[in-house]
Amino acid sequence: MAVREQQPLLIVGGGMAGAMLALLLRHHGSGPVTLVESHPLTLPDAPPLTPSFDARSTALSAGTLQVLDMLGLGQALREHAAAIHTVHVSRQSRLGITRMRAEEEGLSQLGAVVENRWLGYVLLQAVYADPAITVRAPARLTGIRRRVDGYEATLDDGDTLHTPLLIAADGANSQTREWLGISARRTDLGHDALIANLALDGDHQGIAYERFLNQGPLALLPLPGQRVALVWTGPRAQVDDWMQQDDDTLLTTLNECRPADAPMLTAMGQRQRYPLVLSHACAQAVPFAVVVGNAAHTLHPVAGQGFNLTVRDLTLLAEQVGGAQNPGDLTRLNAYVEAREADQALIGQASRWLPELFRVQQPLFAHTRQLGLVALDIFPGLRRGFARRAMGL
Repeated sequence: MAVREQQPLLIVGGGMAGAMLALLLRHHGSGPVTLVESHPLTLPDAPPLTPSFDARSTALSAGTLQVLDMLGLGQALREHAAAIHTVHVSRQSRLGITRMRAEEEGLSQLGAVVENRWLGYVLLQAVYADPAITVRAPARLTGIRRRVDGYEATLDDGDTLHTPLLIAADGANSQTREWLGISARRTDLGHDALIANLALDGDHQGIAYERFLNQGPLALLPLPGQRVALVWTGPRAQVDDWMQQDDDTLLTTLNECRPADAPMLTAMGQRQRYPLVLSHACAQAVPFAVVVGNAAHTLHPVAGQGFNLTVRDLTLLAEQVGGAQNPGDLTRLNAYVEAREADQALIGQASRWLPELFRVQQPLFAHTRQLGLVALDIFPGLRRGFARRAMGL
């Protein structure tokens, strides 16, 4: 009797989440994997330029770096990444600063910051190097059909793929998620994030600054060389104003807002803005299918937890289904979802409400909030617990 050829696991979406999951599945014993992406994924001549690998940067926690090291990608990634040795959290015009330091955790670094183009390039190099991962790009799904043992997916070139597990990793506006019958709750915060790279007049010393202002959080994240990545969020009308100011005017404002011990900001690269619209899938698993990455949840950028939360999701998912006989079994997928619920809820709520708490101007509340920052700085045990959660440890 002929042995039936093993059907590949199908990942829809070749961004950071999709590429990372393909590698994790293979690491945990999966058979063939097919990765479908609607944009070209160019290798090896140039870093990929799909929307997932744009000019933004990503803060990688210590836990995420451990996962990348496990995959054998840590050394290549660090070639163009800046280590975070200290996280400095403060509130403008208020008492209270806390600093989380790598040495307190017995680590060489708390994390690292890497530009998305380089992170995507490292991931895709590893994807293309694995002969068991098939990349279909550019290619687009035109429909899916449920079968008794999985899904049948049709591509825009007419090909039909059969899979025991369909994984939707195609972003917050996931078409695949919709085809699976899974809705998503969307919350427009009425705020945008302003993104730019800034030059410094000195060494950032591996310090990541999170500064809470009346308008919203201001993050200055270390980049290779004397540069930082700016992530500044505020009401949409305020961001309109920031986008219209010339570089010198906006740099003056930023220097007035930055922490006193941060280097002066001397030049600004191209500015971009992104609306803060949070989404949360109403379910993350159905028979023979699972939703991951931004298709499952998006976060406020405060504290840079979005990709790190996704990596924790993907790592557990790969452990659960990587070498399984029936990877699409709903009991197995539901066990994965239940195991990730607490972490997703905690990080999601903290990211959503922390900026709001720091905008409250009522004097008594503001004083109590600042005492919280002071307490974190005075009591290492409190600070260590907070740091380990943020690092994914």
